[in-house]
Amino acid sequence: MRIVKTTVGGGPAGFFAGLLLLAPLSLGAQQIVFEGELPRTLVFIEEEGRGKVASREMTAFLLEAGFPVIDPALAIDASAQELVAQATAGNNGAATQLGRDWGAQVLILGVADYETTPDPVSRTLVTATTYVNVRALRLDLGVVVSNATADARAIDATSQAARTKAIRSATQQVIGSFIGPVLNDWEARTWQEASYWVPDPGSIQQATAQTASASPAGGGSAPGIAVIRADVMPAGDGVATRGIGVMRRNEGGLSGVQNLVRLEGVVVGDAQTVEVDGAPAILEPLPQSEAIRYGLNSSGARKFSREFTLPVSRDTVEIVARGAGGQTVQTYAAPRIDKRWAVVIGVGEYDSDDIPDLEFAPNDARAIRDFLMSDAAGPFDEVLYLENERATGAAMREALFVFLQQADWDDLVVIYYAGHGAPDPGRPDNLYLLPTDTDLNRLAATGFPMWDVKTALRRQIAAERVLVIADACHSAGTADGEAVGGGQSNQIAGGFQQLFTPSRRLMLTAANTNEFSLEDARWGGHGVFTHFLLEGLRGAGDRDSNGIVTVTELFDHVSENVRGATSGRQNPQISGLGDIPLALVGAGAQ
Repeated sequence: MRIVKTTVGGGPAGFFAGLLLLAPLSLGAQQIVFEGELPRTLVFIEEEGRGKVASREMTAFLLEAGFPVIDPALAIDASAQELVAQATAGNNGAATQLGRDWGAQVLILGVADYETTPDPVSRTLVTATTYVNVRALRLDLGVVVSNATADARAIDATSQAARTKAIRSATQQVIGSFIGPVLNDWEARTWQEASYWVPDPGSIQQATAQTASASPAGGGSAPGIAVIRADVMPAGDGVATRGIGVMRRNEGGLSGVQNLVRLEGVVVGDAQTVEVDGAPAILEPLPQSEAIRYGLNSSGARKFSREFTLPVSRDTVEIVARGAGGQTVQTYAAPRIDKRWAVVIGVGEYDSDDIPDLEFAPNDARAIRDFLMSDAAGPFDEVLYLENERATGAAMREALFVFLQQADWDDLVVIYYAGHGAPDPGRPDNLYLLPTDTDLNRLAATGFPMWDVKTALRRQIAAERVLVIADACHSAGTADGEAVGGGQSNQIAGGFQQLFTPSRRLMLTAANTNEFSLEDARWGGHGVFTHFLLEGLRGAGDRDSNGIVTVTELFDHVSENVRGATSGRQNPQISGLGDIPLALVGAGAQ
């Protein structure tokens, strides 16, 4: 099978015509040639039986054609079943949400039904009649771009064989009239990035829009509220008091202990007053530089702040804004973190001989895991660790899409990755982390796309406080080697820096764009970035000597020392708003 480029309906040359030359061969034996960028596609065709013949035939066609196809076995979990039912019944809104939740750009959704009866002529064979109906939705626009229906009939010795043959025949007919319009549309209309991604949970845009829309109707326009930071400061001189008071809500003991909280935020719209924990906050103009950083218009936004004490028995406070027309909106902030979740991944050994191993990446990940499980880090409640042969693409996807989906809005999520990252050599704008089972010749099918990291963070992980630490900018394991799949450039660092909209989610990367992360035995069996990261967490990063190491303090320590140790060749980067307490100095760090 071959799809060729031609002119469609007098339109501009270069459109995909969808001219399908169907030969009487299996899909696997046919030549398929597509040109240009192809959309990430999720196929879900509802059909009885374990074989899932229609889904398998459609997926095999797309994979051979070079589509990045999302494995539906990973995507369609228990939480998605209601969306699947609604989407299959024709609800395109549910279908759009289903596809977006799993990072698809195009969702192919359908039904394959069949009946079998004894063949009236032979009396020993079985006749199967089948009906296959599919439609494709473009998920940035939420519209159907192609649909097709086909019927087929087949005779074979058993019901299963006849059904399989009939469904395969009908599916191939559907493909013949279905894929062309999908590709015509994909080529003709620019991908609408902004309409696809929702703002990050806890971001300025998401929080202000959500609070304003939740207010009762009438009485003027309602203001919107967004929290930028809510920091708890330590109380007393004892490490235990600092640990209970700062790291998490008290679960018994230390009654009467109070902690100082500094809370800052922005209010958008005509707000007359803002109260934090029942008392007026300070309202002041929002500087233009900060408004640009937050993605806001400074003329319609103001800052608010308040310092107050919070007992260890409480972890949330209420914020109330009153508009000029009497509208009242409220939201909540959690200065204390409830539960802590972490996914730690270290890949140093690769199945492919084309990917050079990294000597110290597993050591880096193991040391981070051990720290997070120590008293100095809380310890973390749930830590999922993937190293080398366990760090497959499927395992990484399950970690981000399923394990971290359990985190609540007031939890903390930390994601640490040490390993290779690379652009697709054929499509350098497509960036991938490299699981242990990556095949560079099939990067779209075996790598872990940065798109999936972005999808998980924006659509699957509800926690407002997220810290991503990425040491994925290695230069093939040596200071002077070429980057995997990237020549002398390093796009993966820039890819990480584009994961978040302005929010309380923070990103630390080991190097700047076009720099590489170095590892060497002189840094204690670690890469230089993680060596100083661990040093800072174990106490050297406590710059104000208050017994707490926060993310910003940690970054200052890491950045200065990495630049010095590499003579300026490697410059770690930070992005995000606010701060997060990470470590207690002297509390038994490993």
